[in-house]
Amino acid sequence: MIFILIRIFPFLIPLLYAGILKSVLVLNGQIFWPIVVALVINFWYFLFIFIKKKRGEVFIFILHSTILMLVGFTYLLILSSPVFINLFIIIWSLLYFLYLESIFHHFYQTNRVLLLDLKNIIAYVNLLAFFFLTAFLINLYIFINFSIWLVFLLVGLVAFILIISRLRVNGLTWLKSLVYSITSSILVVEVLVALLYLSVSFYVSALFLAVLYYLLSSFLVLNSKDNLTSKIVWQYLAFTLAVIIIIALTSQWL
Repeated sequence: MIFILIRIFPFLIPLLYAGILKSVLVLNGQIFWPIVVALVINFWYFLFIFIKKKRGEVFIFILHSTILMLVGFTYLLILSSPVFINLFIIIWSLLYFLYLESIFHHFYQTNRVLLLDLKNIIAYVNLLAFFFLTAFLINLYIFINFSIWLVFLLVGLVAFILIISRLRVNGLTWLKSLVYSITSSILVVEVLVALLYLSVSFYVSALFLAVLYYLLSSFLVLNSKDNLTSKIVWQYLAFTLAVIIIIALTSQWL
């Protein structure tokens, strides 16, 4: 019975999640209970996996998936266009389906584990999640004077959980994952401190931080596998430069 629920939940949860995200828009700010319902259903999926597989790594993904779900609720609050709101709900729910499905194949090591490789999916889902959440937090600080220390704390905590989840998926030990995640999240917060003193859009700051996060986590993964060659470094730096150029060209109207 538990295994059947594990197979159903990756399809059921995103559908419920999309419906709850949509309902939040018509509840006049009363979003506490819809968020609780979504998180509880999501929690049971990972708890069932833990019951069947008995791997402590599951608890990291309970925190990780919680962040991904909260991204949907928070980012909706800073979107104004109905078209972008609906598009975001559809895309983020589909990405969450791929994430949950890849979680199943990762823990059960099925024949489709290469097709839905959590190592690849988590890299890009984390990048988007970090961008959306930091954009929301910086927006709160700029427009409603949200505590800057809470922004630093939350950004650092999110960076830590996203990085350690990616490192663990890629086979790093708990000790190395903890050390690398702590140092990387501190660096991300230090860059955020500098960005908040610049006169740039919160989208620009969030995108810059997301790119930094992506580079740090990618280099750590590649280094752990002894694949961090100069050619790959230049490829990642070229990607970063392209993003920075896009930011520079669009920063006046973002």
